[in-house]
Amino acid sequence: MRYRSILWLFFVMHICFAQNERSIARDGNKNYEKGLFSDSEINYRKSLSKNKDFEEVQFNLADALFRQDRYDESISVLNDLISDTKNINLKSESYYNLGNNFLQKQELENAVDAYKNCLRLNPSDEEARHNLATAMSLMQQQDQNQDQQDQNQDQQDQNQDQQDQNSGETSDQSEEQQEQNSGETSDQGDGEQDSSSSNDPEEGQENNAEERNET
Repeated sequence: MRYRSILWLFFVMHICFAQNERSIARDGNKNYEKGLFSDSEINYRKSLSKNKDFEEVQFNLADALFRQDRYDESISVLNDLISDTKNINLKSESYYNLGNNFLQKQELENAVDAYKNCLRLNPSDEEARHNLATAMSLMQQQDQNQDQQDQNQDQQDQNQDQQDQNSGETSDQSEEQQEQNSGETSDQGDGEQDSSSSNDPEEGQENNAEERNET
């Protein structure tokens, strides 16, 4: 994915800006070409402080922010530029770079919309068409992954429900077995007490004595 810049426009435009604005902007271009994106950002902001309507500098500022992975700030600058500019080519390029920002953020639906808007303004933009296809393919993969995750979660829920059910049945069986064992133990205890009472020798002797006294 190539992020577009229009640094060259500073050297071919014939609009009359104050030399100071253009000089600062060109310093920003030089820093950008050296990979000094933070320094180029400072230059572009200084240039814009002198002429806030310098659209090409706005575009390049968004580019410098993108190179620093500051996608939200880049998106904000590009949206303002898209809203204000009357330059169709610049607006198309801004939509393209806007799509690249969203693609980096994995905001695929927004990226698709941005590339489509770019192509509406410039149907011959093959790079935008390629990036659009890439974003749509990633969206499809994302949907498939989400479906798979949902299926896995459903399976985990079913397994947990089965484990809970099995655990409940085991607990019920254990309680029934304990109650049964407790009942058998109680019955055995009662039987032993009855047997000992009927065989008490002292009670037998007392009865015999009473019988003899009556005789």
